[in-house]
Amino acid sequence: MNNRKIPYILATLCRPIINKISKLLGLPTIDYLQAQLHQKTEQLEQISAHQKAIYRVISKIRASLDLETIFRTTTKETCRLLGVERVSVYRFSEDWGGQFLGDFEFTEPGWDNCGKLGKNTIWNDSYLQKHQGGRYRHNETFVVEDIYTAGLSQCHAEILEQFQIRAFATAPIFVKQKLWGILAAYQHSRPNNWQISEVKFLTQVSAQLGMALQQAEQLAELEQKAKSLRETGQQQIILLNLISAIRESLDFDTLCQTTIKEVRKTLQCDRVGLFRFDLDSNYCYGEFVAESVLPIYDSALLKKVKDYCFGEKYAIHYQHGSIQVLTDIYNAGLKDCHIQVLEEFQIRAQIIVPLMNGSKLWGLLCIHQCENTREWSKNEIRFVKQLAAQFSIALQNSHLLAQTRSQAEELSQALDALQEANDKLENLARLDSLTQVPNRRYFDEFLDLEWKRLVREKQYLSLIMFDIDHFKLYNDFYGHQAGDQCLVKIAKTAKEIVKRPVDLLARYGGEEFAVILPNTGQSGACVVAEQIKSAINNLGIPHGRTEKQIVTLSLGIATQIPSVYQTPQKLILEADQALYQAKQQGRDYCMHFRTIEKDADY
Repeated sequence: MNNRKIPYILATLCRPIINKISKLLGLPTIDYLQAQLHQKTEQLEQISAHQKAIYRVISKIRASLDLETIFRTTTKETCRLLGVERVSVYRFSEDWGGQFLGDFEFTEPGWDNCGKLGKNTIWNDSYLQKHQGGRYRHNETFVVEDIYTAGLSQCHAEILEQFQIRAFATAPIFVKQKLWGILAAYQHSRPNNWQISEVKFLTQVSAQLGMALQQAEQLAELEQKAKSLRETGQQQIILLNLISAIRESLDFDTLCQTTIKEVRKTLQCDRVGLFRFDLDSNYCYGEFVAESVLPIYDSALLKKVKDYCFGEKYAIHYQHGSIQVLTDIYNAGLKDCHIQVLEEFQIRAQIIVPLMNGSKLWGLLCIHQCENTREWSKNEIRFVKQLAAQFSIALQNSHLLAQTRSQAEELSQALDALQEANDKLENLARLDSLTQVPNRRYFDEFLDLEWKRLVREKQYLSLIMFDIDHFKLYNDFYGHQAGDQCLVKIAKTAKEIVKRPVDLLARYGGEEFAVILPNTGQSGACVVAEQIKSAINNLGIPHGRTEKQIVTLSLGIATQIPSVYQTPQKLILEADQALYQAKQQGRDYCMHFRTIEKDADY
């Protein structure tokens, strides 16, 4: 007989006797203890499965930035995990009414045509409108096992009956601090005894949906801003290049001074001035902004001129290119008011030519003869007209230059904003928003690149996977906000250990982190893992639900020389198995997956 079977046979034969003795002594029998053990085992297995389901759903939510994918995945997973017949998403409007979003609903077969629910049905609940979200505004859930025994108001029950709803559980969805909507689980066919764990699961999922909505909205805003900035930048660059290619830009002051000096020098006249209109005055006001004049005559510079007749009668003619040539102001048939203005500036003869800025009358080029009359030759008149035309072109160039400089500055600001937006987009895509270390997506990209590089170099690659021991108990005991703070502290501390630029610390998911160590063998990886474990222990983060009374880590290590015949997933699997073995050893433990004969430097 097999010796190992003897204790089992003896225990079987003695069980009735031991049970009788236990009853006489008032102690639990072996059968009772075994039944209790079996029940507890089943409960623990259910809790473990529930937690795995929660992390699976949350991981799927965080793995996507597309809202439709997030909601479809969430409602489907939630519906099946809770064992209900429908999961819907209700979104509030500005007046606290709202509608069910049909595109985001999941319904079990047989109930997809139940009423109108899920077909973008508008459901304006007067209570929610009056109280601006009611209980949901205070982050409360609403759970009803049976609408006929829950004491609901008559109108509320009638609405639920209309959609054949018998039981429901709802949880609010917040985006930042604002109530966005409701995640609702419905049972049509029968009442439902909602478990605390189910309601908690629904609440956790709704919280993750809020975070996903916030992230998606921020991403959409950044993408829209980046698109707008790119379009603006392209337009401004085209404008800048076009103007630079076909226009010769001139400084306005230099343009004015060069013009008046060259005209007076060429025509040998007494004064040349540039008169600019105040455009808001309808050409009735203006002043001389540049002047070249003989010293014996009064300066007209910056003197204000008011001439209502000009604005009413003459401006339109200059607008169309007319010029004025006067040999003697006293023989030109001018009105007395006009002669008074000319006498104020000691003018006896003049040529007045319009200056245009594009299609608008900007001002006048004024050539004055002050001491006596003057017969202006055709060549002189032609010269002045040609010069005025060139000045108008240069004036427009000058204005375009000013605009171009302003646009160039705006372009520079736009490009800076675009770069900032791109940086934010890159960080959003690579960093975990809570811990500010690389996220799962960037971990996958980095590991794939290092794997391919080390395949060529035939060097070691090590991976450390670690997570927080009893983190669910920590969250349950201290709250999720404290749990988030704990994750941040651990990420920050581990980051201080992983110092090499070639290494990467990433949040793998939930409370699990990963460290990629290129060109590092078993001993080097073990050193880093022990340093991380010790550093977290030294933090002394209180954890009253564990034997050690502080937060600890379990770590799994895997080391390989990458091969073209394998994939990085194998390394992840080995590290994960090592982490599992570390947990089996009692946690607060480092476990390496295999023994390596030759080490790379660390």
